[in-house]
Amino acid sequence: MTQTPTLLQLTDIYKRYESPGGAATEVLKGLSLQVDAAESVAIVGPSGSGKSTLLNIIGSLDKPTSGRVLLNGQDISQQDEKSLAAIRSRQIGFVFQLHHLLPQCTVLENVLVPTLVAGRDGAAERADRLLERVGLSGRLLYRPGQLSGGERQRVAVVRALINAPKLLLADEPTGSLDQAASDNLAELMVELNREEGTALIVVTHSTELAGRMDRMLELTDGSLVEKDSRK
Repeated sequence: MTQTPTLLQLTDIYKRYESPGGAATEVLKGLSLQVDAAESVAIVGPSGSGKSTLLNIIGSLDKPTSGRVLLNGQDISQQDEKSLAAIRSRQIGFVFQLHHLLPQCTVLENVLVPTLVAGRDGAAERADRLLERVGLSGRLLYRPGQLSGGERQRVAVVRALINAPKLLLADEPTGSLDQAASDNLAELMVELNREEGTALIVVTHSTELAGRMDRMLELTDGSLVEKDSRK
């Protein structure tokens, strides 16, 4: 039996914020996490527990106070900003609660924006294929203001996948959607995770979305605890 390779390894991660008065707030306390290639993981927990902070550290948008973050064996917690920008462009996709699409650009143009930096060959063909896959082949020339909330989030997911990242990070991706659109997006993200072979980490308050992942972890008191995602 072939063992799935480890894609992401966090070891002994601490994150501490200094307050103006000199006191420190410790958000993450010796946290460790391993995610295999193509695995899907949900991170749940109360507001203020540090879920978004953890996701930002994984995505190299923030650095831990101490500890190591290995992506494909490379310690991204020790890279300079130029190197991190290249890693984010080519290896990590991001989906947020708000879609952050450019209002003046069409659906197709929004999806292709990340390829302007990465310079991916065949990007237009891949964009067409992915947009058709998510049911938006008839919306290529629409602008975000002409789309529903669910459609805008689907565009954001395709944009995050356009450079074929090894890791997709989603921060409350269904948080601004109604129940029907939320369910549709949750199902779509799981299907794309399997089809694309991209590891997926989702921060969410939605038990429905979390339950669709391979694993569910709860962030509490600065550490991760495995939960039964089938409950």
